[in-house]
Amino acid sequence: MSRRRGPDQRTGQQPSKRWLAANAERNRVHHRVANLRADALHKLTTAITGEYGTVVAEDLNVAGMLRNRCLARKIADAGFGEIRRQITCKAGWNSGTVIVANRWYPSSKACSFCGAVKAKLPLHVRVFDCDECLVVLDRDENAARNLAALAAASTAGTGVAGDLGARVPKPR
Repeated sequence: MSRRRGPDQRTGQQPSKRWLAANAERNRVHHRVANLRADALHKLTTAITGEYGTVVAEDLNVAGMLRNRCLARKIADAGFGEIRRQITCKAGWNSGTVIVANRWYPSSKACSFCGAVKAKLPLHVRVFDCDECLVVLDRDENAARNLAALAAASTAGTGVAGDLGARVPKPR
C-alpha cells in the first residue's frame, strides 16, 4: 500500500495546484536555509582549523542544556556535534590537534590566575570574580584562559607527573 501525497491522506483527495505550488516554495526555502547553515558551518570550521594548530573543544552536556526551554532552540540550531565532527576531521587534514576538555572540567568555575574553584556559578552570572585573588574577569574570557592552559598543559612536557608547565586548575 503506497502512501498518498497531498493535503488529505484520509480521503484520498488530490492536492490542488495552489497547494502544490505553496508546498514546492516551502520546500525550496527549507532547502535553502539548510544549505546556508551547512555552508556557514563549513566556513567556520575551515577558518578555525586553518588559523589554529590546536583547538580545544568542551564536551558539553547538550541533552541537559536542551532542557532549558529558553535556550533549547538556539542550542539545537547551533549544531555543536556537527561543528566538533568537522573540526576533528579538518584538524587531521591540516596536521592540527583537537583536545577535548572533560565534561566536568571546571573551565568557567576555576580562576585562571590562582586556580581556585568555585562551588557553584549559575549561568546568569556573566562576570567571574575570584574570592581568593580578587581578580574580576568576563566569564567567557576566564573559561577561554583555562582552556588555553589545558591545551598548553596537554601539548607541552614529557608526560611525567609534575612536568607540566601551565597551571591547570584542580577541582577541590
